[in-house]
Amino acid sequence: MPKILLAQAKPRLLDKRSNLETMERFIKSAYKQEADLVLFPELFLTGYFTREYTSEMAEDLNGPSIQQIRNMAKQYRIKVVFGFPEKKENRLYNSACFIDEKGEILGSYQKVHLWDEEPKYFEAGTSFPVWDTNIGKIGIMICYDTEFPESARTLAVKGAEIILAPTANMAPFQHVQQLYIQTRAAENQIFVATTNQIGVEESTLFFGESAAADPNGQLLVKAGDQEQELLVGMDLNLVKESRQFPFYLKDRRPQHYSISK
Repeated sequence: MPKILLAQAKPRLLDKRSNLETMERFIKSAYKQEADLVLFPELFLTGYFTREYTSEMAEDLNGPSIQQIRNMAKQYRIKVVFGFPEKKENRLYNSACFIDEKGEILGSYQKVHLWDEEPKYFEAGTSFPVWDTNIGKIGIMICYDTEFPESARTLAVKGAEIILAPTANMAPFQHVQQLYIQTRAAENQIFVATTNQIGVEESTLFFGESAAADPNGQLLVKAGDQEQELLVGMDLNLVKESRQFPFYLKDRRPQHYSISK
C-alpha cells in the first residue's frame, strides 16, 4: 500500500537555499517513516510571488536545484513531487516536477488553469500526463486546476489511480479546498491529495489544511494552519472496489456532452 507524506510548510520567498533545506528535512522524515513519496506545495522551491524575478528564479529540468532534489530522492530512496517555476523551450511555466526514488526525473506537469495574475508571468500548460509507477498510476494537477472537474476527470480517464495536487491556496477559500478534494476523489473513484502552503507572503495568507480523500470521497487526513506533515496510506484495491457499483467512468456518455447542441 503506497504511503504518501504531505509536507505542509512555508517557503521563503526567492530563497532556494532555505527551501531546499526545508525539503531535505521533510524528505529525511518521510524516509524514517517509510513513506514512498513526499508531496510539497505549489512553487515551493521559490515561494509563490516571484513576480518580476520569475525568469531569474526559473530552472529547467537540468537546473542546479532540481539536481539537488534528485540527489535527495536518490539518497533517501523516495519519490518527490514539488512545485517550481519551470523554464522550458524559452517559456515559463508554473510546474510540478516528479522525481523517482532512484533520483530519475519522471517528468514535469505544467499548470493548465492559471489563477488571477499568473498569466502575467507564466504560460498555461496544455496536457495532463499520467505516470505508471511502482506505487500506482499517478497524475498531477496544481491548485486552481482542482476547481475544474475536467482536470481530475481527464487524469482518471487516462488511468490515474492517485492524483497529487501541489497547492498555494489562500484565504478566504478554506471552505472549498476540502470540498474539491473529496468531490474529485468521489466522482472519479480515485485517491486525491493536496499539500498547501502556510503563512503570509506579501499580504496573502496561505491557510494550509492539506488533505487527502479516498475513492469513496471519505476524508483520510486534514492538516491545520501550521507547519505539519501528514502520512497517508492509499490502498489501491479501494479504487476497484468503489467502482463495482456505480462505475462513473464506464457510465459516462461523452458523445452527449457537447455544449454546441
